[in-house]
Amino acid sequence: MLGIIRVLTTEDNDVLNEHSLLMKTHLNIASETRCIPGQWNGIYDEKTESIAESKIIKLAKEMESQRKYTALTISCAADPALNLVRKNIQLPVFGAGESGAYAASMVGNNVGIIGITEEAPLSITRILGEKYHSYAYEHSLRKTTDLFAEDAKEKLLTTIKGMVSGGADVILFACTGFSTISLKHYLNKYINIPVIDLVEAQAIAFKLINKEV
Repeated sequence: MLGIIRVLTTEDNDVLNEHSLLMKTHLNIASETRCIPGQWNGIYDEKTESIAESKIIKLAKEMESQRKYTALTISCAADPALNLVRKNIQLPVFGAGESGAYAASMVGNNVGIIGITEEAPLSITRILGEKYHSYAYEHSLRKTTDLFAEDAKEKLLTTIKGMVSGGADVILFACTGFSTISLKHYLNKYINIPVIDLVEAQAIAFKLINKEV
């Protein structure tokens, strides 16, 4: 079983388990999700990421101690505390950002990244290297909770079309909140290049290391 760490704090079980449900639907992955406390808007800048690190490490240790997970994943594009968690527990650990970056690099040579922060996560751009093409974000959508606005998908589509016209041959999400709003399904109606969803990428990564699925 995969243990999923969410960095968006929520008391709504439907919201909490969205990534688990997506992984089950797409690749029949069995998983359980826990979230860190006190970060109701998730991680969206350096300050919120720094605050989250110790919480992520603590939660990862707790999950490992339960002895029911084959691996853990930090379901956040920035891969916060990923290397620190790897140093503190024995289970395999991966992150949404690195999973998506490796997937994108396999299907395209000019990766356009769409996110909610001012800059692309370093965990992603470092892996992409020369395949990194461009990064963009919509100024009115800066927190995970902003993505639930009625016109969010339309605004994101406009931004993404700009990257495609500029030469991007694959779109990589840099926010797991895009999975929550089913952005990939929406984009597939309007653009004809591959779209890498971070939740799906994590499920694929787990498939590769888990002998039971």
